Amino acid sequence: MALEFQKEIIVFLQSLRSVATEFFFNFVSFFGEPEFYILLLGLIYWVLNKKAGEVIGVTLGLSLSLNNILKAIFQIERPHITYDEIDNLRASTATGSSFPSGHTQGAASLFFALALAFKKRFLMIIAVVMTILMMLSRVFLGVHYLQDVLAGALIGFLLALMVHKIFQKYHNQPLVLHKIYGLMIALMLPAVLLVDVNDFFRGYGIFVGLILAVVIEKRYVNFTLVISWQRKVLRYLIGVILLMISMTVLGLLFGLAPENLKNGLDFIRFFLVALIGFGLYPMFFTKFKF
Repeated sequence: MALEFQKEIIVFLQSLRSVATEFFFNFVSFFGEPEFYILLLGLIYWVLNKKAGEVIGVTLGLSLSLNNILKAIFQIERPHITYDEIDNLRASTATGSSFPSGHTQGAASLFFALALAFKKRFLMIIAVVMTILMMLSRVFLGVHYLQDVLAGALIGFLLALMVHKIFQKYHNQPLVLHKIYGLMIALMLPAVLLVDVNDFFRGYGIFVGLILAVVIEKRYVNFTLVISWQRKVLRYLIGVILLMISMTVLGLLFGLAPENLKNGLDFIRFFLVALIGFGLYPMFFTKFKF
């Protein structure tokens, strides 16, 4: 699909720009960012359904890692960089290259994994609607072409379907399932040496930390969800605060390090956040019975 034609689509959407549309599409974009992932994954894993939380978390971690490997391979400039007439309306999330869209792929993998895990028709409708809105958002904001968001949506959906099928087949065989997780980690390991994309190290850190956390929880904790709603609310609120503090403190601490260590330290930072939130924190709330 010619970039010149796709540029005109972005220009047209940005011609509809107003305070309301800019606010709305920036709000939609939030649903493809780490803070939202934490809020939703914490709610599912700590409070609603541990198995669903596992499969959704693994899907998301795999999706974020793969997305940035693909970006490193294709190296397509973002539209607002190539064309002066396109404004970047969400600069904080427009890092790295353009193809495929990380926000769209992340949102599609997350929402479709959620719908498949809970097997609810209304969640599938939400997944479709949120993916389409995310696609429109990223194009309107000037940070992606149409081809980027189409590819992101398709890859996100396929990854959600693949991980769901694997989990359905092997969830009662944890040793086999964990070996498959390990294989996924191993297949992406060479990218640590070949890919110089900071977002890859963040996504891969989340992926590895989450898988290790799930294995630790199954083996040493096995927390229960059969508790009062008051304890569930307390568990959730403390967990979200803990993860936000962890992200902030580790970010400030590692931010003092030399630039040439940034990729490695961001891997460690997001690895630790995932490990703390989904492995160590369940030990904590099980020990103190909340």
